[in-house]
Amino acid sequence: MSGWLWLLAGLLLGALIVGLAWLKGQSDDSGGKWVGAQPDRPPQGKPVTAPPRRVEVPPAPKPRFDFYNMLPEMEVVVPDEELDLRPSAPEAAKQADSATYLVQVGSFKRDADADRLKAQLALLGIEAKVVSARIGPQDLRYRVRTGPYRGRAALDKARQQLAGNGFKGIVIRVDGG
Repeated sequence: MSGWLWLLAGLLLGALIVGLAWLKGQSDDSGGKWVGAQPDRPPQGKPVTAPPRRVEVPPAPKPRFDFYNMLPEMEVVVPDEELDLRPSAPEAAKQADSATYLVQVGSFKRDADADRLKAQLALLGIEAKVVSARIGPQDLRYRVRTGPYRGRAALDKARQQLAGNGFKGIVIRVDGG
């Protein structure tokens, strides 16, 4: 029963403190208003206007371009327009046939998403690898790549198979030309 007495005593003491604070607020010269409230009467005399304040905005920081250091040196993305161009010289044709290509089908933040795409490609009979690449200090990507494909004929065949199943990839030339 003593626990209930302490609870009742605490509640009564709290009510007493709140009541005294309310009475003190009623007896102030401010007429029961909050301290810092504006008076009801308009200011007398000429209004004082303060000069406008100048706000100085710091200059924007210069952009940092770190992508030169981030891009791997061995990879070169080949645009589709360049792939569609046929070489005119026999040497260029020989060089294009000896080149090795990879096809990057996807790039993901989560390893599980990359493994899911790799499994989908495996069900289609396409062998793929998941390669991790650090893009920034806190940004790790998981790239799904197929290949290597030696020569344009093998590359075209793989791209047609991917496109026929709803996948579009980025062609990466690994070596040659």
